Amino acid sequence: MSAIECQSGKDIRHHSFFPSDDEILLLPATQFGVTGCLDQGFLHMIQLEETRLPHPLLQPIPMTTVSKPSSAPMVSATKISPTSSETTQKID
Repeated sequence: MSAIECQSGKDIRHHSFFPSDDEILLLPATQFGVTGCLDQGFLHMIQLEETRLPHPLLQPIPMTTVSKPSSAPMVSATKISPTSSETTQKID
């Protein structure tokens, strides 16, 4: 049995096949440190705590800067005029 203390885990019990279980989704490469161990016969309890990486793999997105996309697509067009050398044809 394990007890995990983490900041970045997301509760997925509402999306799980087993909603009564306390299931947490963790990001890949999440690292933990062991903070405690208990061994009582057939019961082994390990306590883990998420460690912060000095250089996170993902940067959080601030929710205040996220804006809704507009309903109209953004289209940018640039008209390119051919030069005279491109429009001249040689006739034999």
